[in-house]
Amino acid sequence: MWRCMSPTIRKTLLVMKLSFILILVGSLQLSASVLLGQQVSVQAKTSLVDVLEDLNNQTGTYFMYNVNEIDDEIEVQLDMEDASLEEVLNEICQQAPVKYEIVEDFVIITKQDPVPVIEEVQEKKELKGRVTDKYGEPLPGVSVVIKGSTTGVATDINGNYTLELEDKNAVLIFSFVGMLPQEIKYTGQVVQDITLTADTEQMEEVVVVGYGTTAVRDFTGSVARVSEKELEMKNVPSSISLLQNMAAGVMVSGNTGRPGETVRVRVRGATSLTGSNEPLYVIDGVPTDDAEILNSIPPSDIASVDVLKDASASAIYGSRAANGVLMITTKRGRLNEKAKFSVSYNYSTDSQIKNFSMLNGDEFRSFLTDLANQTLVVDPGNRTAENILDPDGGYVGDADTDWFDLVKQTANRQNVDLSVRGGSKDISYFISGSLMDHKGMVVHDDLTRYSGRVNLDIDINPKFKIGTRINLSYTDQSRSGTSMFSAQGHRPDLPVYGEDGVSYYDVNPVAESNEINNSDEYRLSGNLYGELTVLKDLKFKTSFSVNQYMNYNYQFSPSYLSWYNEASASKAESRGFNTVLDNTLSYAKTFNEVHDIDFVGGVSYEDSESQSGYLAKSGFAMDEIYTNVSAGTEFDRSSDSKRGRSLFSSFARLNYKYKDKYLFTVTARYDGSSMFGKNNRYGFFPSGAIAWRINKEEFLNDLDFINDLKLKVSAGKTGIQNLDSYSNRDLYRATKYNDQPGIEHSQIGNKDIQWELSTQYDAGLDFALFNYRLTGSIGYYRKDTEDLIREFSFPSSMAVNDMYYNIGSVRNQGFEFNIKAKLIDRKDFVLDLGLNLATNKNEIRKLEEEGAVENSSGTIVQGTGSQVLAVGHAMGSFFGYEYNGIIQNQDRIDELNANAVDNGHSSYYGTLYPGNLELTDLNGDGKVDSKDKTIIGNPDPDLFGGMYANMKYKRLSLTANFGFQIGGLKYYGKTLQNVPSQLAGLVDYNLYNRWSPENTDANIPAIYLGQGVPALTKMSLHDASYFRLQDLRISYDIPEIKGLPISGQVYVSGTNVFTITSYPGTDPATVNAYGNFGGNYETSYPGIRTYSVGLKLNL
Repeated sequence: MWRCMSPTIRKTLLVMKLSFILILVGSLQLSASVLLGQQVSVQAKTSLVDVLEDLNNQTGTYFMYNVNEIDDEIEVQLDMEDASLEEVLNEICQQAPVKYEIVEDFVIITKQDPVPVIEEVQEKKELKGRVTDKYGEPLPGVSVVIKGSTTGVATDINGNYTLELEDKNAVLIFSFVGMLPQEIKYTGQVVQDITLTADTEQMEEVVVVGYGTTAVRDFTGSVARVSEKELEMKNVPSSISLLQNMAAGVMVSGNTGRPGETVRVRVRGATSLTGSNEPLYVIDGVPTDDAEILNSIPPSDIASVDVLKDASASAIYGSRAANGVLMITTKRGRLNEKAKFSVSYNYSTDSQIKNFSMLNGDEFRSFLTDLANQTLVVDPGNRTAENILDPDGGYVGDADTDWFDLVKQTANRQNVDLSVRGGSKDISYFISGSLMDHKGMVVHDDLTRYSGRVNLDIDINPKFKIGTRINLSYTDQSRSGTSMFSAQGHRPDLPVYGEDGVSYYDVNPVAESNEINNSDEYRLSGNLYGELTVLKDLKFKTSFSVNQYMNYNYQFSPSYLSWYNEASASKAESRGFNTVLDNTLSYAKTFNEVHDIDFVGGVSYEDSESQSGYLAKSGFAMDEIYTNVSAGTEFDRSSDSKRGRSLFSSFARLNYKYKDKYLFTVTARYDGSSMFGKNNRYGFFPSGAIAWRINKEEFLNDLDFINDLKLKVSAGKTGIQNLDSYSNRDLYRATKYNDQPGIEHSQIGNKDIQWELSTQYDAGLDFALFNYRLTGSIGYYRKDTEDLIREFSFPSSMAVNDMYYNIGSVRNQGFEFNIKAKLIDRKDFVLDLGLNLATNKNEIRKLEEEGAVENSSGTIVQGTGSQVLAVGHAMGSFFGYEYNGIIQNQDRIDELNANAVDNGHSSYYGTLYPGNLELTDLNGDGKVDSKDKTIIGNPDPDLFGGMYANMKYKRLSLTANFGFQIGGLKYYGKTLQNVPSQLAGLVDYNLYNRWSPENTDANIPAIYLGQGVPALTKMSLHDASYFRLQDLRISYDIPEIKGLPISGQVYVSGTNVFTITSYPGTDPATVNAYGNFGGNYETSYPGIRTYSVGLKLNL
């Protein structure tokens, strides 16, 4: 309103105000020193009028000025933190032609009278120098600025700078992230070298949490952080594989090296019986359940990974956080940083970790002959044995085929990564492009992926900034129709081709390898955000993100792979998108230097949709015509589906710190999901945590070696929504009855189904000692998950599918420990060590009785396979028979059968021969049947973890990363085999050390033709403990090339270098990546060992 008045009225009012002020001066005598001593903070380059308004908001002081003299034309640039009002006003007067006067609690701003100045031309002088750290290593990107001005430069890649100066009394400020700023007075010197020292406070790790960040020292929850430096230790094709053995309580498995594979991640064990146990992935602040998206992000783009493990840390993601949250942050540029170009190339070769000693053709024929003769001793007239011994029977082939050699190819991987990062005064950027070409160990198992990323942040003005994160990828993949395990189990006496030398001899691994399975996948993921500083301590941020994919798959199976000698083909298309809109308010302020408040709250809306189509046809005229599914003459099957879901949420988190000693965190999220019925659509997920920084107490003041000692406890609730999008609804489908079309009920919805709810308790101790050279934590957790979602199966006579419902509970509890030590920290020699350990006991506490069986010990068991759900045991526990050893003679068989007859049974366990296993009759009813099955093993380890060592001597570095597991059983099916087509898959030990009348001390049972292998026994379960050198990397920093701004590094590395284990299979650490249980037998790909060589150049 003041500006809208006429000049005459404004002048009159100004005179009146000044008169009033003069009266007050004489009566109140308020001290000007109190007013000028108020603490303020100003960081802005804006008009003087805006600065005065900001100072008014901070202090309540009124500023009076004539708008004809003081207007928006006058600009000032201030960067003053916790300065007195007097200092700020003096700085303003230095930059602008104004002066001020204090009258009572008013500050009168007037324009200075111009002072005649005789211009003096000063000669510019050049100052050069180099900025290094305490080791003498150059620091690129250091800001060198003349104090009180905007004039400055940044050091180049070699730490050098050149600056022109006029004022001999200028003061230079050298500043760099993580370093203490240093001021140097310029006195005319020509060269000024600077050594910057680390700022301990700034060096503290910052944890990425939901909708924000916080310093590790102020964090009350449980987190495992893997930094960019630690991630560089690994050379892996998948970003998520970077976590393997690097974080306490996080188990990454399934890493076989197959192109495009998805690994399995478990954070503090499994919680869901039927749904996914994968954590929630949050990439640059955007949550997603789609783990496949991680394959599209090159490992070279990852800056850090933070694993939020407890309820206090993860509850802000509410209904999807019970399995933990992985916060993945990609790289970005810095303001005022000169563009840095980086190019790297890596070449890797893969080989099988462990090769079996397979039988050749002659050895296999000899073994079959011995086996047939032994079988006829106990089973005269066995037709298979007689056919083997009949020279004209045609059962035994005369070939000598190495199936491994025929289906293997040279496995290698090539990676090319290009990037540029930097920034100007207002813009920072990171742009990258990557190419990965990966050939697997099996023929036609190949993948090529192209990806690109743009991370951009723009400061529109001091109060408003925008930014974007965009990632694009295209993947071209082909999968082989055969596998190493198919080759392992195929007979070496059979030929590849028939008598004509062209057509295949039966369906064999080489023939299977010609099956075509090609896919193309396009992915786009990114977000756009805007952040407004409403007030100094209050910020508003809005973010819109999208994740979209399109996948096209084509398969063709030649006629010689079909029982009907008929080729078939299929085409599948799938696409989907996920959008998220987040709006948040954040507030951070310190009151009276003892109260710190950090608050964030907001709302989020997420919408997802996916659709797919499938068409399969057969009856192709010839195998060579396969490029178009429509060429098939017979229709086989088609399908079409579309699904969607949405989630609306509100959330808040409050952090309060008192005297930097007592810390409190309260978090809450309220979710509403379309996946549940109207009776339970909304869920509330609260959590709380408190921490006590003990080292701040007076009784520890004399212990200078303790930098931080923090005791913390937390509790809270999180959820899981592991079910189909439409499980709460009744569904119908088209059908036909008596050739008449109709509609039938396909699913009975459950409107009462609700979230799986986890209640978690944590207690821990964080420590930092000896000037932060020794850091770590130890903690205990317990997580109880209730209302587990299960499927109820209806009788086959009903047309409806399974129905979802809530029943059952599971508990996970354990200890975690991690420690990092900087043992040596010298200019020419650095040695870092790290260790992480974890235990997790998984126990099913409750199961529904519907569909369950009760074994002889009274245990309620769900499932019919070798791994089941049982109350009081771990999920996926092995369910089978115990045994009393190997039957040595016929007398023992007769004794067992006689006892069975006395109890009203025909036999003890079918037809038995000497050398068979004697299964245990647990319930003592005289026979062995399914009622004698029991829990015979736990697939989960007793202890698992990792350790690393990082050593650097001058330019040479060596990094070693170890992984280990103690306890846990794993199934190895090749221990017991007696089917001739699979005998080739046995190692020599199993073949030649089996029981026989001449080898009665053997611990492997006899093999007889025609006798089936018994169901799972402890003999097929093996200790999966191992100790492995997971990663080994040796690198050399290339010396600077004189006259060229180039630095670089050359390195060699190995993955899965060696393994110490008693497990007889190929790899004790690989599991089915898509399964919920551990301990299962190897998948179709063996574990691999990788050797790599690489070069990285920085320009």
